[in-house]
Amino acid sequence: MALFTVTLEQPEMGGPTGANHQPGQFVMLSAPGVGEAPFCLCHAASTHEDGVELCIRRVGEVTARLFDLPEGALLGLRGPLGSGFEMDDLVGGDLLLIAGGMGMAPLRSVLQAALTRRREIDRLILIDGARTMADLIFWPELAALPADVERLFALDDPSGARVEPLITGHVGMALAQVALDPNRVKVALCGPPVMLEPVVRGLEARGVSAEDIFITFERRMSCGVGHCGHCAMGRRYVCVDGPVFSAAAARELGEGLR
Repeated sequence: MALFTVTLEQPEMGGPTGANHQPGQFVMLSAPGVGEAPFCLCHAASTHEDGVELCIRRVGEVTARLFDLPEGALLGLRGPLGSGFEMDDLVGGDLLLIAGGMGMAPLRSVLQAALTRRREIDRLILIDGARTMADLIFWPELAALPADVERLFALDDPSGARVEPLITGHVGMALAQVALDPNRVKVALCGPPVMLEPVVRGLEARGVSAEDIFITFERRMSCGVGHCGHCAMGRRYVCVDGPVFSAAAARELGEGLR
């Protein structure tokens, strides 16, 4: 995994500048001669105004080409795309961020935006889980968060862990250890599909409304504008109507949650 910064050659022509997006939105990045792929914007607009920051893993032809290109190479960039997290809906009470696997990539933008509006949030809580310490992305930043940000990390294998407080297990186990006021908390959630259902069920069992749980979904997006249908979730397109949905909306679609 690496953090890429991509800047517009002609910002006056429009496009993602780094300062004109919502947390949770994404861009389509293309490597000439190879193809195009979607990547979440992993920073808040208020924290980075000189290009966009993208957290990228080498997992396919497009990303392999990106890792091989030299600094300053010319790329294609479209966006910002999709519907992200509405920060006005998340402030005013407690805010809980739950990330699993690579989920911290999109939630990093929510966390940064929340820190700029810290006075509007009572408790700011972060739960982040991964398989091993090596899989925990952005951990130096997370370990250095202000003391008033409550945090709890969960690792399947804690060998060599350098973060605390830490539990051995998954994010659902960490969530069970955090006291919540269901009438005051809003939740931003991102992680692998297998994680989402049990976490949402666990929150609902504690009285948190599905309307107050906001999830960014991973779907295979191709065009980014709702034409190809690759990312259809029920009757909605993740690339246009999402990728952020409330748990209530996702459940109504019949595919995101049961």
